[in-house]
Amino acid sequence: MKKLIFGKCYAFSGEVDHQVWLAECLALYADAGDREAEVEIVISRDVSSDAPLAINPRFHRKLEDGMLTSFPAVDVTWRWGRNGCLMVDAVFRLRDGIKQRVKKLLSMEYATDVEYFEQILHEFVLVPSTYFFNDLAPVHASCMTVDGSACLLAGTGGAGKSAAMLAMRRSERVGFVCDDIAIMSSGSPAGSMVYANMAWPKIYGYDCFGNELGDLILEGRGWVDRTHFRVKNWIDPAIVRRKIRPDHLYREIEPIAAPASRLYYVVREGIPEIRMSGLGVNSAVEMTVAVIGAEYSIFHDHLHWEKYNALATGRTAMLTMDEVMANWRSVLGKCLSGISCFKLSVPFDMDHAMYRRRMVEILMGELVVQ
Repeated sequence: MKKLIFGKCYAFSGEVDHQVWLAECLALYADAGDREAEVEIVISRDVSSDAPLAINPRFHRKLEDGMLTSFPAVDVTWRWGRNGCLMVDAVFRLRDGIKQRVKKLLSMEYATDVEYFEQILHEFVLVPSTYFFNDLAPVHASCMTVDGSACLLAGTGGAGKSAAMLAMRRSERVGFVCDDIAIMSSGSPAGSMVYANMAWPKIYGYDCFGNELGDLILEGRGWVDRTHFRVKNWIDPAIVRRKIRPDHLYREIEPIAAPASRLYYVVREGIPEIRMSGLGVNSAVEMTVAVIGAEYSIFHDHLHWEKYNALATGRTAMLTMDEVMANWRSVLGKCLSGISCFKLSVPFDMDHAMYRRRMVEILMGELVVQ
């Protein structure tokens, strides 16, 4: 299976059940046809047999020709092929046994096997793979197209990015690009681009007030799943959520990329009403680096350990956080200098319904706030 993801050709292989899951969670990406693979991802259950040069700490292995990054749900080996292709081996840990069933029942999502697989694939394999390419940079942002141009809503978790997008999901003028992590590039003749990230959106209990989202995300689920959601939602709407494929949620989907036009940083502040102000490119770049640095610290730790192990063994690190940061600042500087950047200040205690209405007006160009 070959797909166009983040502007690159990704080739996937795995066992039969993996192929079924891959087909489902990669369905919305465009097929790559006969294009030569730039990333090859092998999904398996076999633990890597590579002899490590160093293991410091026990979660990270320095290999002769790459590195192994160990996460709670998957071990990922990264190396470069002879033709410059990024070679990735991902060993998933299956959820099985009574302990795992209890953890699932206590979790926020009560995720199905394919939902669990999709999240791990995007979070620990696909998004980290962009770090190895010098023309890409991630932004912790939701993104939609408005009249064909990409509009990014960036900020920390809980700022209200997804809520604003959900309020616009049925508009004919709006198309889905990504829900949580946007991948930007400045290498296109069309200017700054935002690549599609088809990781499945997370819908929280509080997103379902006053609309049909609750019924939509529970459609086709078993009674235990539905009961789990409703009980947790009754206790606290912030502690329960479900995933759903973007095409089941949004009217239009952008499967490849869209030209960037606007970036809004949504910031919660102690103010009486929403305010919008211009945001300088340097500030926007540094805010982006700071937020993504915190959001992906679990992978960034491995890059620091890779540098440490390389120094300890007298070898060259496959990739370091210093290299990544320098590349991000370069790519983001080019990307954001060509679009309009704003800071959107939002009161701490603003009513959720009012927030959604005002955001729709702002993002659709129907309201200008000062």
